[in-house]
Amino acid sequence: MTSLVFVVAVAGACSAGTSPSGPRSGTPIANGSPWFGALTPAALPAPVNSLSALDCPTASSCWAVGSTVGGAGASNGAAVIATTDGGSTWRGQVIPATVGYLSGISCSDQRHCAAVGQADQASNGQGAVITTSNGGATWTQSPPPPGILDVTAVSCGADRRCMAMGTAAVGTVALVSVSPASGWVQVGALPAGVAGAADISCSDDLRCWVTAHTSIDVDRVAGAVVLTTNGGRTWTTLTMPTGLGYLTGVSCLSGPAAGSGALPLPSSTTTPPSTPVVTATSTTGPTTTSNGSGPTATGARVGVAGARCTVVGTTARSPGIARSGHGLILTSTNGGAHWTNQPVVATAAALTDVSCPALDSCVAVGSSVATATQAGVAVFTGSTDHPWKNAAVVGSAQPLSAVSCVSNSRCVVVGESTSEHLVGG
Repeated sequence: MTSLVFVVAVAGACSAGTSPSGPRSGTPIANGSPWFGALTPAALPAPVNSLSALDCPTASSCWAVGSTVGGAGASNGAAVIATTDGGSTWRGQVIPATVGYLSGISCSDQRHCAAVGQADQASNGQGAVITTSNGGATWTQSPPPPGILDVTAVSCGADRRCMAMGTAAVGTVALVSVSPASGWVQVGALPAGVAGAADISCSDDLRCWVTAHTSIDVDRVAGAVVLTTNGGRTWTTLTMPTGLGYLTGVSCLSGPAAGSGALPLPSSTTTPPSTPVVTATSTTGPTTTSNGSGPTATGARVGVAGARCTVVGTTARSPGIARSGHGLILTSTNGGAHWTNQPVVATAAALTDVSCPALDSCVAVGSSVATATQAGVAVFTGSTDHPWKNAAVVGSAQPLSAVSCVSNSRCVVVGESTSEHLVGG
């Protein structure tokens, strides 16, 4: 079976028929959509089988990580693939043989990237980080601190400073590197009970959001989002709507702090604390404590003024049941102080990743319900007045796992045995 990758080159999530590069041309991906173009599949290099994460620092350069098909009785291995033409063609890159699997990747530019995961059991079975400073011509090991069992997500800024999430015996911890190849330092732990860090998005070196979950009982979880405003030293659990299952993707951008971006005033009601955690910021300024799921003891909600965040996931709370539940899209205009549930097409079972190249301009991808004719789904925001209410939905033959958009005119989408690009006018 030929492995494909959906590489999506889109022209224009803009109004008035124009894109950042000038007038738009071509056909909308759906009637009335501001995104123009068509999903075009591209072949993946053998023996790559499935892709789990993706980052495109430029319109032409992208890297994706995933797994290979094991041969002659060998187990599956880790893979890094790259494109220099916006996803039309991909090539495999040579990585250290001790890497068992890779779950995340982030690139500061078209030369500097960090990929994270776990070493194979034949070496030490601990967390693994590999980095490149020459566009993937060579990848070298950049080990996390001792005791890190797995590294699940990473975000690198334009200044090459990276933050990653590591799993340790004490829980989930933040790891920081001043550049992808400079080594890693453990800076702080997530609140007690928060586990399964799936994705991280940073608006700058200090402010980062992580999607994760807490356990309800032995086989059920509730989605959680945690925030740091001091570079990972301390974290707080944000107040979220009820009924959330796994949350797997987050994208945050800085926006206007006035109007809807302002932090809400403290309420007069309080929520008694249970498991106290340090609050990073609050609407009242001083550090307080919160109970990990409700408002702070002063009634203030934690957030970041002006930060536009989009989180995706599913209502499904139990693992191992493919294409069940219903997709979730949550948005905040003040960095998580308040969240709004957005409408999601009924055929979406789970949304696994989201990328927002501009305010109110996002693409979310995931899997559809078992009864749907196509296993994957991509959701493109509509007009800026009601971006998710007027979203366009495009199906995919295979479930989709990751998306990266560098602008309103270029996106790449990857998934299980699949990569696709949207070639727009």
